[in-house]
Amino acid sequence: MLISTPALIILTLSAFFTSIIAGSIGMAGGVIFVGILASFVEIRYVVPLHSALMIISNSARIVLFLKHINWRIVGFYSMGLLPGALVGIYVFRLLPKDIIKLSMGVFILAAILVPAQKAKAGLGEKVFALVGLLSGFFGIFFGASGPITAPFYIRLGIIKEELIATKSACQALDHLIKVPLFGMIGINVLVYWDFILLLSLAAILGIFIGKRLVNRMSDRAFIGIFKAILIVIAVRIIILQLVRLWG
Repeated sequence: MLISTPALIILTLSAFFTSIIAGSIGMAGGVIFVGILASFVEIRYVVPLHSALMIISNSARIVLFLKHINWRIVGFYSMGLLPGALVGIYVFRLLPKDIIKLSMGVFILAAILVPAQKAKAGLGEKVFALVGLLSGFFGIFFGASGPITAPFYIRLGIIKEELIATKSACQALDHLIKVPLFGMIGINVLVYWDFILLLSLAAILGIFIGKRLVNRMSDRAFIGIFKAILIVIAVRIIILQLVRLWG
């Protein structure tokens, strides 16, 4: 895998700016960065490289927002994560990626726009076992599974620091699983540790700036921005996949 100096500069700046978004909103930064990374790196390296970077990036957010983590959610999430990832890596080469991605866009849009119903007694945070399963599976295909899991936090009333902290802890586990799984099928990105370290340092700097921004946002503004970004991501996914399928 060869990366030119101009590409390295662009990716470093991208890691910085997308981390500001992720540090202030709790999502979208990873999705944007995957798209940028795919423009400069061989496609088979995109998801595992992104995961290696996100391990460090999410760990930095965990340290900054440690006291806000909802550990019950992290526990339930981890129950479904590994089974989902194992199934995902197995079918990685079998299923049509366009159909899966189209379904993902529809799911995100529905999860945001359908009014939240009162949770069944005793369910609540337990739904994150299913969220972990979905994230483990789809994360293998698309790298950033944040848009899939994000609506569940909002529907439980989890916002701002608690959302960023808890989501970061869950995603750190997600990415920790993906790196060795891709290594098992012959895609080892750890040999590019210097590249990963450079982008990680840029991302950490962006996270510090993002944390200062989230402290200045009201709950209402946070939810509004969060939902708007999710809707844009979902609509973009749906349109792009319909164009590809139609073509």
